Amino acid sequence: MIIKQGTEDGMIEKAGPSWPPSASAGAYSSLTRADLGGATKADQYYLERSYFRFNTSSVSSGATIISARLWFKLRKKANADFNLQIQIYQVNGDWNPLDTGDWGCGNTLVGTKNYVDLPAVDQWFSIDLNPSCINKGGITAFETRGDHESGTAPTGENVVEVYTADSTGNEPYLEITLSTGAMLLMFLS
Repeated sequence: MIIKQGTEDGMIEKAGPSWPPSASAGAYSSLTRADLGGATKADQYYLERSYFRFNTSSVSSGATIISARLWFKLRKKANADFNLQIQIYQVNGDWNPLDTGDWGCGNTLVGTKNYVDLPAVDQWFSIDLNPSCINKGGITAFETRGDHESGTAPTGENVVEVYTADSTGNEPYLEITLSTGAMLLMFLS
């Protein structure tokens, strides 16, 4: 089952003169790109997190989810100081519409991807998710972070940037492999 992401995605950025930055710099909900994780030093320090929302109401409450993958098309990657690990967190509740108060709404780590395992720019890649994070019959939402938010201060740009649903033809999507009870019984007999 493939579920394309709707345009309710977005990105929140924090900025400040010291590391890690703590001031909200803004929430952006209509960009064609989003940073899955970012830790950058430019005129000041920046941190970015992104938010993705999927309507998983078509997943029956009786279905068994065998696997789940989140797919993105890579727009840009940079590692001036370190190789970010992308971390995917299951959101507690529904943040839509996105605002700066939603920073940190992801409470359970459900998937990771290492920078060194990313493909070339403009290629698709997936992140395996814990199947239990899929909200059967509802909304499944994620917050993404880089693993370096409280590490050594960056001296340059460290980012993994992907296209969003506002970039037609490049929309992130959720791939879910299901098994119904009847299929499970067939394998057991």
